Amino acid sequence: MLGDDMALLKDATAPLAARRVREHQVLHIAAELSSADNALDRARSEILKWAQRRSGDRFSAEAMLGRNFEMFVAGRNSAAVEVDLPEIHAWALRQEDPDKAVAGRIWTSEAILWRIPDRPPRFAARLTVGSPEVELSIEPAAPGYVRQLIESLGLHNGGTPLLSIPWYISDEPAQEDLLDLLESPRRRLPVIVLSVTDLAKPSSAIDIAKFAAALSGLAFVAVVLPQTSWALTDRFGKRLSVFDHGVRIYMPGFDNDTDPYSHPLWLGSRLANAKDAALIERQIRTHVTQFSVRSVRMGEEILPFAQLRSISRKAEQDRLTSAGASETDQLVAALARIVALEKELAEAKDIEKQAIEEEYQARARAEEAERREHNATVQVQSLLQQLDAADVKPEQNQRLPEEWEGFDEWCDQALAGRVVLTNLARRGCKKAQLSDVQLAARCLLWLAKTCRDRLLNGGGSLRDEPVEDGIRNSPCGSDEFNFDWQSRRMAADWHIKNGSNTREPERCIRIYYGWDDKTQRIIVADMPAHRRTGAT
Repeated sequence: MLGDDMALLKDATAPLAARRVREHQVLHIAAELSSADNALDRARSEILKWAQRRSGDRFSAEAMLGRNFEMFVAGRNSAAVEVDLPEIHAWALRQEDPDKAVAGRIWTSEAILWRIPDRPPRFAARLTVGSPEVELSIEPAAPGYVRQLIESLGLHNGGTPLLSIPWYISDEPAQEDLLDLLESPRRRLPVIVLSVTDLAKPSSAIDIAKFAAALSGLAFVAVVLPQTSWALTDRFGKRLSVFDHGVRIYMPGFDNDTDPYSHPLWLGSRLANAKDAALIERQIRTHVTQFSVRSVRMGEEILPFAQLRSISRKAEQDRLTSAGASETDQLVAALARIVALEKELAEAKDIEKQAIEEEYQARARAEEAERREHNATVQVQSLLQQLDAADVKPEQNQRLPEEWEGFDEWCDQALAGRVVLTNLARRGCKKAQLSDVQLAARCLLWLAKTCRDRLLNGGGSLRDEPVEDGIRNSPCGSDEFNFDWQSRRMAADWHIKNGSNTREPERCIRIYYGWDDKTQRIIVADMPAHRRTGAT
């Protein structure tokens, strides 16, 4: 009987569970304001003007001066808190706004301004949406006040001014600035690069100006011509470039040694019509905003509104106690603080739950990516085994490169699935002084066949194994070094070298490599010159 009653109760409450409102994190923004004395006041004024337009009613004079207030207007609720203590001055606003198209969706925007003594003033924004939907179908965009602050006051992130408009790369200095920004270790925001053929009339199916405005404070949107695409190719290689009306997101942490798949690329052929372009634009916006939620931490770069409200209520309670206010006034202040603490606790639990869910999703994505990589590795190795069983040798009749230009592309094609070059090795090939390019190619083919077969199947030591006349394979010894490859730490513990140990750049060859058990490939960490190490 009890089981039947529980089943009936579950059926009865199912519609309520389906209508449960979930809070979805949409985006986080963190930036620095200028150090001008009135920067916080000007920023607060801009935010309040924006919020007043959204609320549908006028704010009081005290509210416009930055005082605490709450106003409830048919789903467009507004509230602000001020904290003025010796250790911190802060002001935050929370603005609710019902979705114009989807019933049940409530957007909540939080804007926070604060200053700590001897530090530049800070700004942060947080956008969430409450909805019974399990999955949201939205085009995320920064709240309008972010663009207002960028255009009227100026915001910075990592020392770089933020933009609300496209950055058109029209000359060589701008091109160098873009390339330097991509590699800057201080960069914390994605850079979205769109390739066009005419800056005056960009023939892109994406509305670039609207696109850049939507990503204000979240990313830089750069528009480049073919010459800049070539500059990207020269500096980072074709695998990390963008060209022919394509779009690429360069995520923070980008450098020559990065995995290209960590910096998504959409080819120009996929942007041929408005429908496909709209889908890709939504994918890019979602990718960027999801990154912002992961990278801009609550409690560190965003002060939670509920926490500031609790601090404000405590400060008011302390003020009344010190001033000897009546017991009634103190009781009212204490009750207000209790309510604020309860709301802060509830919000903290929501944030913790969202963080756990995000961690779970990130782990699931990582496991799925690892499964795909493993499956791809198995398929490649299976094909190589089939070729070997059929006595088909990919290295036979292989046309060897005669110039260093394009050498890395030859490696990608001729050595696929067997030997791979890190970006450090690719850079080494671009500036190589070794005169015998084909010698380097033959050494890599030896790694792909003889060395790899020995590592896979055994058959004797590789120590001092001759590669060809005057060239041998040997352990690195004291020249061994560690390097990063696809988020893993590896050791370059072997190298191919001249038997005569010459150091003349035109004749000296060194190919430093390690073995990757996971993908069954040889990873060339550096080449073709001798590395300067502590041992040398």
